[in-house]
Amino acid sequence: MEQIVIIGCGYLGSHLANYFSIKHWQVKVLGRNSVYTSILNPNIQFIDIDINNVGQVQEEIEEGDVVLYAAGSTNATNLFEDVLVDVQQYYASFIKLLDTCCGKNIKKFVFLSSAGTVYKNTGAKSREDDCLEPSNIYGLQKVFFENLIKIKHVESNNFPYLILRVSNPYGGVQNPYKKQGIIPVLINKALNDEEFIFWGNTQAVRDFIFIDDFLEATYSTVMLLDREVINIGSGNATTISEVISLVEKRTEKKINIVYKTTAQKTIMKNIIDISKLNRLTGFNPSTSLEEGILSTIYQMRKKVF
Repeated sequence: MEQIVIIGCGYLGSHLANYFSIKHWQVKVLGRNSVYTSILNPNIQFIDIDINNVGQVQEEIEEGDVVLYAAGSTNATNLFEDVLVDVQQYYASFIKLLDTCCGKNIKKFVFLSSAGTVYKNTGAKSREDDCLEPSNIYGLQKVFFENLIKIKHVESNNFPYLILRVSNPYGGVQNPYKKQGIIPVLINKALNDEEFIFWGNTQAVRDFIFIDDFLEATYSTVMLLDREVINIGSGNATTISEVISLVEKRTEKKINIVYKTTAQKTIMKNIIDISKLNRLTGFNPSTSLEEGILSTIYQMRKKVF
C-alpha cells in the first residue's frame, strides 16, 4: 500500500487526505487540530503537532513515504513588515524539513505553490517556465521555497520532488469565515443576507478550479510525474464581476457589496496555462464555474461551519 504524509490540515490538506484515502493509500496528516480535522475519513491517522517543530515531524516520516506539504504558513495578506517574523517562524523549519525528508530517503516531496501569486501581471497565460515575479510576501515565500527544493535536489542528487502551482480552488467543505477564497465568502454573505466588503477591482481576472478537479489533477501528477513544476487550474479566465453575478444567480440573492479601494497592488490579470498538465497526465477539468458554484451553495447550505 502506498503511503503519504500530508503536512497541514487546512482546506486543501484535509480534502487531499480524504481523496488519497479513497484511493486506498495509507494516509497520515500532521498539523494542529482545526475545523477540518472533523471531516477526515476514520481510517486516516491524524497527528496533532506543531509542523514547525521538525523534531516531532521527522518521527512521523518513513523511508518510501510521499510527503505532501499543504501548510499555509504565511498569510496571503501579509506585508513587508511581516517578513522578519515569517522568516523566523517558517523559513528555517522548512529548510530543516527538506533536510529531514532527504535523509529519510522519501519517495517524493510534493509542494503546493501558488499560481495566483508567483507570476507577473500579464494578459497572456502564465507557463511554468515563465519568469517569476511574486506580487506579495505570500508569493515571495512560495518562490523561495520552490527554489530551496530545486537546490536541495541538485545538491543531493537524491531528492525527488514535484512543485504544483495551484490557482484558486473552491468548493467542498470550505470555511467561509477564514476568508480563503472569494467564492465561499460571497456565497455565505448571500445566504445570510450580509454585507460584503470588497477590496480591489471587480474587473480583475482570475482562474478558479473546483475542488474535485483539483484533487484529481493533484493525484494524477503525484502518480505519474517527478522532478516537474506543474500549473493546476481550470485554464479559464473569469472576472470577479462574473463570479459575483453567478453567485447572485444561483443563490437568487442580491449581494449588498460595499466597494473599498486598497493601497496594495492588485493583480489585474492572472491566467494560467495548463497545457503541460494535460500533456503529461491527460487531465482536463470537468466542472464549469457555474456548476462548481451551484455545488458549493448546496454544500454550504448544510452549515458544516
